[in-house]
Parts: sequence; structure tokens; C-alpha cells
Amino acid sequence: MALVAVLPILIDEMDLSYSDIGLLGAGLLITVIVQFFVGKASDRHFSRYMLEIGAGLMALSFVLIPFVSDFIGLFIVVIAMRIGASFYHPIGVSWITREYQGPYLDTALGIQSGVGNLGVILALGSSGFLGEYFGWKTPCIIWALLNLIAVVLGLALTKGHRPAHEEGVERRTNSVRSTFRKIAAIALPVATGGAFYQVTTYFGPINLTQMHGWSTGDADLMFATWIGIGTLTSYYFGRVSERYGRARVLRYGYIIGCISVFLLAFISQWYLILPILVIFGAVFFLTYPALFGVASAATDTGERGTAFGMLFGFQLGGGAIVVAFCGMISDFFDDPSYSFLIMGSLGTVAALTLMRLRNEP
Repeated sequence: MALVAVLPILIDEMDLSYSDIGLLGAGLLITVIVQFFVGKASDRHFSRYMLEIGAGLMALSFVLIPFVSDFIGLFIVVIAMRIGASFYHPIGVSWITREYQGPYLDTALGIQSGVGNLGVILALGSSGFLGEYFGWKTPCIIWALLNLIAVVLGLALTKGHRPAHEEGVERRTNSVRSTFRKIAAIALPVATGGAFYQVTTYFGPINLTQMHGWSTGDADLMFATWIGIGTLTSYYFGRVSERYGRARVLRYGYIIGCISVFLLAFISQWYLILPILVIFGAVFFLTYPALFGVASAATDTGERGTAFGMLFGFQLGGGAIVVAFCGMISDFFDDPSYSFLIMGSLGTVAALTLMRLRNEP
């Protein structure tokens, strides 16, 4: 996220086009491929060290930052980072679903989503300002060091720990096709949810800086607020889900998300953008743990690594493809706000598919 936060600066320093930005987002496809195999591997032999391996790979990729001076170098760094990020989602969420069951699962998934977003908030909220004052490489190097610290802390805090449901769980060989059938109903919403996140974080600040004269730091801070509000509400997902049900949370989240991105395409005043992002973040970020809860309820413990590997593949793959497409369209019209119009249209289709989902808490 630190690198995404300084993209408005890189557009000027490296003369990047909107299509180049889209290609950087398409690097998520590497994550899609790698994390599918990571998920399969975790079903066969779950290990707490896999999370630390991912964080370590991400940290090492940032070591390449000082040597980057053009788009090719930047793209190589992004690919390296995506390989490291491939470990986080399928392993982390699978671990949680092994540890928690019943009414505690939604609460745990909400907390996981919120804590994961905390680092995103800090990176997005600070990197723009750091990049403006000290150069765009500075925040990336700082976050490399923080990743290494996270590896050490992760190893220390989980020492001697094994997932609660790892022992005594019957190992069954489930085909990929069988697992997919169980989660097929939410495949499109998951892919669209990933696109919502990627398009908003990639093109939201760029739209404000390139078309409306905002500074990079101010634009990043605005969208860090969006994630921050979403982080806070994620902690209460368990209560919200218990009261309204996952399906209803998903429907309202996608409807509000569509309305919000359509509005963001036309608005540039901070006093209008801020309340839109607050409402957007408060409701839409609840959809992520809701989707994972639906997937967890539909699958067996022994196949969840595969299931979540597939789901995060859909999520990141959807984000990668849509961001790349949005970059090309934005280049064609020389206006990044078209990205939000595309996203709103796709979100509407996903919202319609959710109308058939049964409202089970």
C-alpha cells in the first residue's frame, strides 16, 4: 500500500500513463496464481510459518526499491511484493476458521479484517506526505523494515502454537471442482469486491491529484479515512451479522458501494467527498468478513485453505483485471474518473446476484 500511496508522485516523476498504473494493478494476477497453490499446500500441511514466509518475502522485495528508476523496475518490485502477499489471505483466514466456530467466527473474521486494514490505513495515510517531503522511496523502505519486525514478532507470539482444529480433523481429498461448487454463488461478488477496493485505492487519489489539483498527501489521507472507517465497523461485524444476517449486509454494502463510486466520479470538494467515503467505508467493508463467513459455512475445515485460496484469487483477479481495464479507458479519455463509472456498473451487476443469497446469520 505504501507504493500505491505514492503513485500520484510517480506519475509525474516517471511519466507514467494511466495504463501503466493499470498494469501495476494487474500484477495482482501473480498473487492469484501463487495463493491458490499456497491454499492447497495449507490443506495438506498447515504451518504457522507460512505467514512469516510471506511477510519476509514482502520485506525483501522492498530492498529492490532503491534501485528502481523506471516503469520496468517498478513492475518487477510489484511482482515480488505480490508473491509475498500471496501467503497472507488464504493462510490467515483459514487459520481463523480453524480456531473459531459458531457465533464467534463472524466476530473473529471482523477483527481480522479490521486489524489487516490498520496497516493499510497507516501506510496510505502517511506515505503520501513522506513521499512529498523525502522522496517516494522513503516510505517504501520504512515499511520494509516494519515488515521485518512483524516477522520477528509473529514468530515470537505464535511460538509453540498449533491451530486448534488441526489435530483430529479427518483429511479428505476434495476436488477443486467440488470446492468451487460450494462457493460459486459468491464468486462474482468476491471478484467485484476486490475490484471496488483496488479501483478506489489506485484511482481515487490519482483522480483528485491529476484532475482537481489536490496534493498527494491530502488525497491519500482522504482515502485512508475511508479505510479507517471501514476498519472500525469491521470490529463490530459479529454483532451486525447476528442482527441483520450476512446476506442483508452484503446487499446493502454493494448497493451503497455502487452509489458511492458513481458520486465520486463527479465530486471533488472535500466536504462532499468525506461524508460519502465515511458511509461507503462504514458499510462496504463489512462485506469482506460477510463473504468469508458465507464461504466458511459452505465448506469443510479440511478444504478451507483451497476455498479461501480460490476466493482471494477471485478477489485479487477481479481487482487486477478491472484496474488494468480502467487504466486503459482512463488513458483513452484522459480522465481517471471513468474508472468509477466502470466500477459502479460492475458493482450493480454483483448486487443483483446477491439478491438470491439466503439471509443466514
